[in-house]
Amino acid sequence: MTLCLREYRGPDAMELLTRQWRELYAQDRLATPFQSSGWLIAWARQLPCTATPLVLAVISPTGRTLAALALARHEDGPRPRIVPLSWPHAWSVHPVGPHADDPDVAHALAFHLLLVAEHDQTDVDMRAVPADSTLGRSLSTVAGDISWTRTIPTSTVVPLPALSDLLPPSIQREHARRRRTWTRLSADRTITYTRTRHLQDLLTAVELWAELQHDQSPPQDGADDTAWGAVLEDLGAANASIAALSVDDTTVAAQMCLTRGHHCYTLPLATHPAARHLAPGHALLRHLVDDLTDDGIRTLHLDPTTGRTHASRGQYGPPRPAGRAAVFSPVSPAAA
Repeated sequence: MTLCLREYRGPDAMELLTRQWRELYAQDRLATPFQSSGWLIAWARQLPCTATPLVLAVISPTGRTLAALALARHEDGPRPRIVPLSWPHAWSVHPVGPHADDPDVAHALAFHLLLVAEHDQTDVDMRAVPADSTLGRSLSTVAGDISWTRTIPTSTVVPLPALSDLLPPSIQREHARRRRTWTRLSADRTITYTRTRHLQDLLTAVELWAELQHDQSPPQDGADDTAWGAVLEDLGAANASIAALSVDDTTVAAQMCLTRGHHCYTLPLATHPAARHLAPGHALLRHLVDDLTDDGIRTLHLDPTTGRTHASRGQYGPPRPAGRAAVFSPVSPAAA
């Protein structure tokens, strides 16, 4: 089958995201909340004046859109740079559409990105694409002798309800030890767990989450409070929430969550520096797992991380490597 690839830039890309993307997203059961139209449009609105939204669409011979990939083209450096739209905030990037997982579709997208990298002197950074996805494998295949790298963070998928008796004995003992710590703490301190349910609560909580992110060393997020507030206002409380754990009046851990159907995806955990000895991330995750289970969520996807401060990621299962796909150099060694 002969496939056609079309580029949509600027206003044309925004029109596709606004008018057609929702249908493509609904037809793709593997798409994550990071591919929803609300998320992408919100981040497209946050792009600086030196960047332009870019959508690559793979079209069938009959004119049907089989899949589309949302990107951003930045012109603020010595060379143009193409990255996934909403990078670095989206950690799982995929094309979206009824045939997004088709190898021929993925190859068409990967080959187009290769041509852009080689002939347009453009850096193409696709680290947010999982290396074991169809697009990730296609990117690796077409890269050939072009310089590319992988990052190897770790990710954890937690089936819900979480059955602690199936965990290794050493992890069960660790859970019990940490519960005792918080039980003793609750004897003379007030421990409060909350998760936002309404938009105003969400917009208030994101300011605290962003503040905790900035207090970490190094800061875990580059976007400012205003940007996150605008994004979450577009997403709404039905698609996003923030869970928080407080000791007395001080929030010691906060976790942003995005949901689609029965799946929940987290963004970087934020913790209070002065509470690290309490391992607040572990405690917050225990509450969050129970809370999401009660809401009917079946799978919790924890954001990849290489940070030692996020050891809580392994308390419900072994973290696994989450290699990311190629970062193309602008010119292949063979062409140099």
